[in-house]
Amino acid sequence: MKYVFMLLLLTLLVNCSQKKTQNLSFNNFDIEVEGEWKKLKLQGVDSDVGGFITENNDTVSFDYGPYSNSLEEDIVIFERKFLKEIIKEHPETDTSKMVIVSDLSKVNQEDFKINKKHYEKISGYNAKIVSPKRSGEGITGVYFDSLGASSLGKIKFTLYGQNLNFKNQKELLNAIRTIKFKK
Repeated sequence: MKYVFMLLLLTLLVNCSQKKTQNLSFNNFDIEVEGEWKKLKLQGVDSDVGGFITENNDTVSFDYGPYSNSLEEDIVIFERKFLKEIIKEHPETDTSKMVIVSDLSKVNQEDFKINKKHYEKISGYNAKIVSPKRSGEGITGVYFDSLGASSLGKIKFTLYGQNLNFKNQKELLNAIRTIKFKK
């Protein structure tokens, strides 16, 4: 009886730890996602665009084409002395989201970025993976700079979500590593 109970408990634990995944197939790639994410159809002009909706109703979008977002985070930092001149010329300037420092030469721009990035090979291509330094604030996604060429230029690919909670961020990062491009 003791062994039967242990066997039942072990079976229950194994079944609970297995995550439900599904394969989503799009025109140019396949991806494996955890949970019940739903495909989202969007209309693009010169790119294949679309996405999916997570279980928490967050949107993850993709763009396969020549104008895909590189997921670069541009931070503009102003020295206080130059900002005074700008405001003097343009008093309506909104400074609420500006980074203002006293000495620009002593500043590392990376310290002000909300996302971090690293590079991996996925589906045989170099990929830039971006994720927030703090969950819930920033972009979680991937960017491929060159998947081929078209009459409009290099084919690029971006897939990303914004301000995802920790669970969706982790699931998206796992899914990104399963991307398989169709030839």
